[in-house]
Amino acid sequence: MIIKYFSLASIILLFMVGCGKKSGTKDSNVGTTSYLNLEEGSYNIVREKSELKWTGKELSSKTHTGILFLKEGRINIDSNGMIEGKIVIDMTSINVTDLQGEWKDKLEGHLKSPDFFGVEKFPTAFITFQSNKKPNKENKINLDGELTIKDMTHPLSFTADLLHTEPFLKVQAILSFDRSKYDVRFRSGKYFENLGDKLILDDIDIDIILASE
Repeated sequence: MIIKYFSLASIILLFMVGCGKKSGTKDSNVGTTSYLNLEEGSYNIVREKSELKWTGKELSSKTHTGILFLKEGRINIDSNGMIEGKIVIDMTSINVTDLQGEWKDKLEGHLKSPDFFGVEKFPTAFITFQSNKKPNKENKINLDGELTIKDMTHPLSFTADLLHTEPFLKVQAILSFDRSKYDVRFRSGKYFENLGDKLILDDIDIDIILASE
């Protein structure tokens, strides 16, 4: 075990996918700051125990939220406790959670269209990450990496929390990326003028929990 384990990567990202606990148990890290000793090895991300939630906002303060699902991922820990990993995000799984019925279907379809993420042509996105230092006493770790969307790659940096919830090590983080860098232009102030309150903010937040074993 990582203790046997490995919070964009948000964990990148980046993107999403329940993180349930065993019935009648509590997180072993709650109320404590005990240091996690990371065991050397290569570990699979458990899709069903991981989460990828996104938030997008308009200038009018309207907010939309949703989830994404992971296709796969791995985390590697070396003998010095340094971390590196990669997750693959299923962009065809874009799911809107703040709407229902017809409006939900319309927004999901639009987000999957070439106006936004063009998932038919670009069905996956990727987050890679690696640590430059070991976790601190609060089990926080700084990660540098890259986010790839629509075959375009840009650097990404974030701070993650390491959480031990038996039998998983979870990595939890909030990532933010600028969609305009990935040619997602719809109602972006970087590409269009005089949008008024129709402007959609370029920054998209992703709340990530990665569980590995």
